[in-house]
Amino acid sequence: MGRESRSSMSGRGGGQIRGSPEMNAMPQMQLLAAVLAALLCGVGLAEEDPYAPKPPVPEGCKLIEGDIIVPLDFGCDSGGRGTSATFRTTNWWPGGVVPYTFDSNVDATNRSRAIAAMAEWEAVANVDFVARSGEADYIHIQNSTENSSWVGRQGGKQVVNIASWTARFVIAHELCHALGFWHEQSREDRDTYIRINWENIEDAKEHNFDKETGSMNYGTYDFDSVMHYGQCAFVSGCNCPASCTAITVKDPWHDQWQNAIGQRDHLSNLDIIGMQVVYPRPGDVFCDASYTGAIKIGTLVYPFKTFPPAAATVPVGGRVILKSGTYSGSAGVYTKAMTLRAPLGGVLLK
Repeated sequence: MGRESRSSMSGRGGGQIRGSPEMNAMPQMQLLAAVLAALLCGVGLAEEDPYAPKPPVPEGCKLIEGDIIVPLDFGCDSGGRGTSATFRTTNWWPGGVVPYTFDSNVDATNRSRAIAAMAEWEAVANVDFVARSGEADYIHIQNSTENSSWVGRQGGKQVVNIASWTARFVIAHELCHALGFWHEQSREDRDTYIRINWENIEDAKEHNFDKETGSMNYGTYDFDSVMHYGQCAFVSGCNCPASCTAITVKDPWHDQWQNAIGQRDHLSNLDIIGMQVVYPRPGDVFCDASYTGAIKIGTLVYPFKTFPPAAATVPVGGRVILKSGTYSGSAGVYTKAMTLRAPLGGVLLK
């Protein structure tokens, strides 16, 4: 056989002739084309999780007290630069109606869990969470990496972030913020009942124990509140509660409440009363013997100071809600059908 024939046979055997550079590049080009096709078509790529949690803090905001959303300039002591003074003026939801929407990242199971938490408040006060139908102001509930909420009605869309979906009263806690309530331990009178152990608190986290000087309190301090911190909140550098705590309940309440504060399994009696006071039934009239304001129209914020105008104003079948105290000059005959309520006790009419 000739030389040309032997070369051809060796080439067909695949061991002698390696071929041209153009031929060697073809498999690489085919692989590149396949990768590009996969990228364009999404073939073989991990799909984005539609229920992935979102960040707990909107742009331009920050968290205080662990789970409360506020503007970045909240707390600025400035001549017009800060917004904290305005922010502390809580805006309640008119008539207790709170429109809501769910983010697409909240699945059906978690939507049901949120609605169950809403029902806890609806069952005890004049609060009604309704699916949004074009309302301008509403809460938007989304799956997140942390639990957080604004306090009160902010105007427009405001987020409520939930991470603890299986804990109904954690969700109820965040909804309570949205309804307008701060944490119990941020009350101005808290130092009578608890001591903050600043030395045990994580550096740069001390602000989470600030008092909310513009907040409104109704009733006595509530150790059992679903809105109270636990004793180990923001503790650092020690074994809590074995060797230290962030919060110490003072005597004579220490033994009963030290290990109980921070519960998230029920609404306390004062949680319920507070919500009923802020979101009263139509026809409720408020009376507070200790009230010193000039405006007296029978609302929660501007209550009557004496009983007679309350009795004259309440509609037939309505309720007069009396804060603890002695109401002088109340003697008389009142024939209008009404219900007298003194949820905090200790009322004397004379």
